[in-house]
Amino acid sequence: MFHRALVLFVIGSGGLAAAAPCTELPVLFIIQDKSGSMSAVPDLVNAPAAASKWSTARTVVPQVAAQFSNRFRFGVMMYPELSTTFNCTAGTTVSGVPSTAAQVNSIYQASASGGGTPTATSLVQAKSYLLSLSLTAPAHVLLITDGLPNCNLSNNAASCQTTTAGCLNTNTCSGSSCCGLGAKDCLDDNATVSAAAALKNAGIKVYVVGFGASVTSANDKGVLDAIAAAGGTGSAYAANSSAALTSTLNAIAASTATCCINACTNGAALCNAQGQRQSCALDAATGCTNWTTTSCAPMSQCVGGACQACTNACAAGALRCSGSTAQSCQVQANGCTAWATTRDCGYGEVCAGGQCNSCQACSIGASRCTATGVETCDWNVASGCTQWKAAACATGTRCTGNSCVSCTSACTAGAKRCAGTTVESCVVDGQGCTAWQAGQQCTSFCSGGACGVCGTTCTVGSARCNGNGLEGCTTDANACTVWAAQQPCGAGTFCTNGLCQACAISCSPGTKRCGPSGGLEECQATATGCQAWVAAGACAAGETCQGGVCIPPCQNECALSAGKCVAGAPSRCETAPTGCTVWKTQAACAADAVCLEGHCRTSCASNELESCSVGEECTGLASGERLCLPKTGTTPVVDAGTSGTPKADAGTQLPPKKVPVDDPETGDTSVRTVSSGCGCSTGAEGGAAWMLLAALGLLRRKSQR
Repeated sequence: MFHRALVLFVIGSGGLAAAAPCTELPVLFIIQDKSGSMSAVPDLVNAPAAASKWSTARTVVPQVAAQFSNRFRFGVMMYPELSTTFNCTAGTTVSGVPSTAAQVNSIYQASASGGGTPTATSLVQAKSYLLSLSLTAPAHVLLITDGLPNCNLSNNAASCQTTTAGCLNTNTCSGSSCCGLGAKDCLDDNATVSAAAALKNAGIKVYVVGFGASVTSANDKGVLDAIAAAGGTGSAYAANSSAALTSTLNAIAASTATCCINACTNGAALCNAQGQRQSCALDAATGCTNWTTTSCAPMSQCVGGACQACTNACAAGALRCSGSTAQSCQVQANGCTAWATTRDCGYGEVCAGGQCNSCQACSIGASRCTATGVETCDWNVASGCTQWKAAACATGTRCTGNSCVSCTSACTAGAKRCAGTTVESCVVDGQGCTAWQAGQQCTSFCSGGACGVCGTTCTVGSARCNGNGLEGCTTDANACTVWAAQQPCGAGTFCTNGLCQACAISCSPGTKRCGPSGGLEECQATATGCQAWVAAGACAAGETCQGGVCIPPCQNECALSAGKCVAGAPSRCETAPTGCTVWKTQAACAADAVCLEGHCRTSCASNELESCSVGEECTGLASGERLCLPKTGTTPVVDAGTSGTPKADAGTQLPPKKVPVDDPETGDTSVRTVSSGCGCSTGAEGGAAWMLLAALGLLRRKSQR
């Protein structure tokens, strides 16, 4: 069994090793510190605007892996395991041996910074993993850190050297220098040196790379030098910039790469996912083929392994719709233009002019009167769109109060009556409604709609219907028999045979239902003043009538309650009236929030006290952002830097998961962001303790101004 391995804690460069073709490549095992302080810049004084250490590492390390892709089998461990506030869980192997350069890149892009710096326990884990592989070729491990080791609760918080700038141990601190971090903040150099020595004794050298100005000088550099010496590599390497980190890692990899294998067929060429051209050539120095990556010149693009002039698909800034998808013409990194999706229009939206707009012209169920009838809000249940649909009122009805109702029948068409000495006739208008209209003026008297004579013959006491009201026969001042109004028939009744009878059907005009044959029926008013269900059309082939609506066949677009983000706004999966699920876009997130998986999450910083609400914690994301995310467990698991009995979260009941817990030594439930010296993130829970630390943090910030 061959156990010769090399662990790199990145800090310097070495000589170039000779390489020759071989059948089994050595192993380069990368141990990456991803603590919260990695979100800071490498050199705040000399390069305050540089990219963060984490952003730099996730770019540089995969590039080095790609350059040496045919000379190592890779593996990656990242620590701490979790990226929440001052988490102390030991590192875990996130990409096992053998991993390709592409897999190394994927794991770096998917990981986030956050937590403490449990270096000793992570080195112990690395040793156990490497020895379990029973390797027969050399194995080299590269460990990259930006902070002093901590997270060992067996250290004495009262007398230890702290790793957080501005914080002192409990024996010497006062005021704002009492940070309440307990033993988690103690320097854990002895255990880390011992872990490195154990790796060396197992045939595994430890190369240490200190990344960042705070750990590459003075006493901090001395701690890393001691780890490197114990690991058999003399002293630690130092890097304070992206260029320095690149050259350091290249030098270490080159000095340990003893053989190679062909990575490709000589002369082959292709385009990678980033649009770059890759060509395969023989490396005379090693005797093996390898890929060389080049970027195409501006205004050109890689096609079939060759760089060609741009064939612009569109004019920059142009908009268009592709079905229900809004697209804009965007300039790519190579200067060429291409159509890119800006938004998938959701339920109740339609794409027009390259933008998603609401297609709801009216409120479902609304109606309004027009000159000739009524308009009702028609709803397309499949698309969620609404529009006004016009319909004429039936004969004998007119639109009143936004619906067609029976005419207030004043009389029976053709009937006559007297209004003083004026004869009035009952006439019908264009809607089929009746009204009294003045006519002849009598010179003597008027009776029963006639001048100078009795115009009506009826039996006194009898009754008849006139319009939708009752009339009774009586005598007038001229001793003539006349029909006189007695009473109108009330709502829900109609006049027939001299009696007010109840309507057989009662419904609201304009409402719809499904008829016995499966088609639509609409409630309409009739000339009698009653309502009736009238056929309103059959559903199309494949549709079914449900609740007065023709439902088309549909397919689920998403899993119910799932979420996604569309142009920075949350979109939730809901059940449409069709019975199928659709995406429904919600209001955009506030200025201090970011959309993540369909929810608006508040941003939080890694260099101040926890500002998240109860039940949430500041968590690092692979994108480099830090957001307040829900804690996903009520019974925390004790992490590698914690002892004692864990306390249950008093928040909502959620599925269990390992989360940071309270400090058992101090009883303080708060944790605080530390500088790159400890590599910690932020967090706070618990009433009085949180308020105290917040006040201390405010005082410290004021004192630093």
